Amino acid sequence: ASRIIPAQTVIEISPVLLFTKEEYENHGKHTLLNHYTFNWRDGRMALALGLGSLFNHSSQPNVSFSVDAARECIVYTSARPINLNEELCIFYGHHLWFD
Repeated sequence: ASRIIPAQTVIEISPVLLFTKEEYENHGKHTLLNHYTFNWRDGRMALALGLGSLFNHSSQPNVSFSVDAARECIVYTSARPINLNEELCIFYGHHLWFD
């Protein structure tokens, strides 16, 4: 963080590139994109654009995210106050490809 960020501050709103289930099964999961996609509520897969794919993983993240299906974006919000120079991290899930 380049400054102190109060809790519940919107950090990023990332538009997404959506893949149908078939596109993902036939192509996406066989590429590096497989490590950067989010599950969309209707079964599609989403690749976050903007800063959305740059957050690292933490089991105790300081950034939360929510899917905004109506606007086809992911909203990233500070989960707690974040200090200057603190890395911004989200929780990727329990079954990680790099464990």
